[in-house]
Amino acid sequence: MIMKRKLVKQGLSALTITIPSSWVRKNNLKAGDEVDVLERDTSLTISKEGRTELNEITVDLTGLLPRLADRFMARAYQKGYDRIILKSEDPDLLQAVKNKVPELMGYEIINSMKNQVEVQILSAQLDLDFDTLLRRALLILKDMLQTCHDAWKAGDKKSLDGIFYQDYDVNKFMYFCLRQLNTSQKLMTFGRSILYYLIETLEDLGDELKALGKVLAQLPPHKAVLGILNKLIEMYQLSYEFFYTPDRKKAKQAYMLSKEISELIDAQLSNTNLLMVKALISLEFSNRIIYHLTTMRLDTLKGLGGQ
Repeated sequence: MIMKRKLVKQGLSALTITIPSSWVRKNNLKAGDEVDVLERDTSLTISKEGRTELNEITVDLTGLLPRLADRFMARAYQKGYDRIILKSEDPDLLQAVKNKVPELMGYEIINSMKNQVEVQILSAQLDLDFDTLLRRALLILKDMLQTCHDAWKAGDKKSLDGIFYQDYDVNKFMYFCLRQLNTSQKLMTFGRSILYYLIETLEDLGDELKALGKVLAQLPPHKAVLGILNKLIEMYQLSYEFFYTPDRKKAKQAYMLSKEISELIDAQLSNTNLLMVKALISLEFSNRIIYHLTTMRLDTLKGLGGQ
């Protein structure tokens, strides 16, 4: 039941509201007792101390495809749902949900029936550090790029195919970071919405490098394209350093290097086969994403709004 309450000014800047007396009696509260207040976007949830309500949802997956069920689980996790009940008579849809859960840190399947799966976060406050996991994901992406170059140059198809498993770890860490941005009130960043977009984009980079590895495994090494990969590795390292330590010189270098990579890719696209075209498109897309690591932090430079 929704009840309207007026905000009452108290003191110079504080605003207060009254709590329904029926709720106070029901929870055996009195003046001086403490309650938990959970802030989530435009809403506040007040609960008796130690009894915070779960943020839950029940969804009928009927009519979706397994890939869409996979995407739904990722989004529900990122948005901060603590408990999800998923229903469907299609076993493929429920299997897609079960396959996705291991990528979602803290989520566990607590009940699985023929036409229903129940997933819940086992710890409301996962003892994990946002900054540590973000940095770890960024370093895995760097290693994926390096593997694309080194394994392709050596004709190591097994390592190129193995990039798939590195992307799995990138997903886990990035999904957790996105969930934290949506749910943690303690997490103060340089720009929550901008960082959210950047992490989403970098998760896409993992997918792109996974696809690139698969394509390169079908191609013989190519000297010019290996050179482009080397440039991209240099670009990533430069952008990674800028992300954590913004610097005018690095910003200019990143821009010039990104432009050079695009020009090299354009030159190769004019005379190559279809598979190589796919590889070059992946390289160009990756180049654009990596450059975001620089542009997203330009505002922190001294003289441009930074401190």
